[in-house]
Amino acid sequence: MKKLSIWYTLILTLVLGFTSCETEDFNSDPEVEIVVDNKEGSAVYSFEAKTSGIDNDAQTIWSVDGNDIEGEDKENIINQILDYLFEPGKHTICVRIITDQRTIEACIDIEVEVDENDPCPDLFFRSKQYQGRSTYKFFADFRGINEVSYGWYINDRLVEDSAPGEDNYLIWNFKEPGRYEVCIKTETPNCPEGTSYCKVIEVEESSLVCPEVSFTKEIEPGTVGTYTFEAKIEGADEVSQILWYVDGNVVESPKNNDPQVGSRTLVYQFNSGVHEVCLKVITPDCPEGVKYCKEIRVGDCPDLSFEPERDGDKAAYYFYPGAFEGIDDVTLEWFVDGKYVGKSPEFPHNNPFYHEFDGPGRYEVCLMIETPECPNGTSFCKVIEFE
Repeated sequence: MKKLSIWYTLILTLVLGFTSCETEDFNSDPEVEIVVDNKEGSAVYSFEAKTSGIDNDAQTIWSVDGNDIEGEDKENIINQILDYLFEPGKHTICVRIITDQRTIEACIDIEVEVDENDPCPDLFFRSKQYQGRSTYKFFADFRGINEVSYGWYINDRLVEDSAPGEDNYLIWNFKEPGRYEVCIKTETPNCPEGTSYCKVIEVEESSLVCPEVSFTKEIEPGTVGTYTFEAKIEGADEVSQILWYVDGNVVESPKNNDPQVGSRTLVYQFNSGVHEVCLKVITPDCPEGVKYCKEIRVGDCPDLSFEPERDGDKAAYYFYPGAFEGIDDVTLEWFVDGKYVGKSPEFPHNNPFYHEFDGPGRYEVCLMIETPECPNGTSFCKVIEFE
């Protein structure tokens, strides 16, 4: 009888133990936490969604101040990490993790305070897939971008320089799958130790067979800024969907649109300026799609130049702008090391701009203009160095 009592007690203990474990697992809900990374005084923030108890194939949706990150900006989200450049002030950032069973959300409030006394630029760039799965386009985007020179680096190797007035992007084809660190770096006289901003790009191997896509463009006769684009798709027997983008927004053409697939032809009228046109093609063998993009420049910007001439032994120079059509009808503005120092006098093709420097040294001098035909402006820079 005593042995029977012992067995009964042991069985009861095991049953209670199993019941306790099952109850604990049932009550453990999935969780998500937002981890914030920011350099004090910078408007650039990084947010990572830390999850527990959630499948890896869950969908992640970020939002800033109530607006979901969509379109081209969505391509900046890598491995549940969102990088974002803010305006100063209070902001709310939320992340939603969506599974087949439930949606879990977490939010965090931040107050962005920019250190106006920091002499180093607050660098930032955006990234997106450009042509195919392994080609990316990186856009530099930060305050004072037209005032400093900087370099693009991939895994600590300089691959391209950029100066004020030049293109603010890098297009790069990663030939091998792998993990790459892409950075922009700069040094200025006021920031001699330099500063940088980096982002990790992971290029994955893919067994998907995506078509080769591109497009041609022709200006419509007798129009200003109206173009026709014709999609070229090779290596696909069947097309599921065709999408056209202008400056990151999906657009439709009135010509021969198939409501299910889309049109191989886009007719679009542009305003003056620089625009990006992209074609995205989705096929049964390439469900994520493949994209091809080109820049369209509408309107004319003059080719700027100037020649410096030192005023004797003084720490001062005369700057003679190169002549271009309409030079006397626009305002020529001058910058030294990113700071506005004045504008040319009337009739600048005959009257040089005069500037006295603080003393011997190395200075970057830039000439900038904006016109109705060149609404985004253009610039030309030279480095002046004297003892």
